Amino acid sequence: MDDPLEDGAGSVVVTSVDRYDEVAVAIASAVATATELNPLELPPLSDIGVDPEALDVLFRLSHDPSRRFSFKYAGYLVSLFGDGTLTVDTLDE
Repeated sequence: MDDPLEDGAGSVVVTSVDRYDEVAVAIASAVATATELNPLELPPLSDIGVDPEALDVLFRLSHDPSRRFSFKYAGYLVSLFGDGTLTVDTLDE
């Protein structure tokens, strides 16, 4: 599981995608931490219309601070930032 970073200001989990070989693995680990599930119990990102390979190109291979992408996954809001930060937040209902 993931070790949340301390500068998350309200986020359930904050981590860096640089700690992982793939962005999808970083997302699964962070969301598993938030949900207290095993990452293998989460649905594949492709099942919710998110392309894991595109995430690698946009957020792992290039650190463009102007980039940001957010989506709902497993009941949480996942946000990727161009500086390599990944946050998992509760959804406002």
